[in-house]
Amino acid sequence: MKHYQTKVNATRLLHAEPRMRVVKKTAGLIAGIISSLLLVNICVAADREDNARSRYDYERSLCENGKSYQSRETCLREAGAARQQLRSGRLTTESEDQLQRNRERRCDAHSGEDREYCLLRMRGEGTQSGTAERGGISRELTVIVKPPQ
Repeated sequence: MKHYQTKVNATRLLHAEPRMRVVKKTAGLIAGIISSLLLVNICVAADREDNARSRYDYERSLCENGKSYQSRETCLREAGAARQQLRSGRLTTESEDQLQRNRERRCDAHSGEDREYCLLRMRGEGTQSGTAERGGISRELTVIVKPPQ
């Protein structure tokens, strides 16, 4: 090997070293980001499992104490299904807007004046009694109608 070849090889190594540091730093940064994302996913899954467990325990106690307004077997089956849905991330609470749209969609079975009265009831006008836990909500709207002449 000649003297000028050694000098060129040494120069190449000197110029390659800063680039290698940048590559190593970038690789370290990417590895750190990936590790952080994995840690967040693990924490979310653990939190979801804790929530599912505590909610299931609460619902099971309602079933055992007869405070669910369902038969014990049905109550336990529903509590188990809800726990499974919560663990998989599919059990969510709808927004108030979505719940209102669902209430109003029930009125699609009616037409004309009956539909309008239904929409008024679903928007809170009139009186309401009962609960979903007890089997249903009864909504009543009194409308004064003049008899035809």
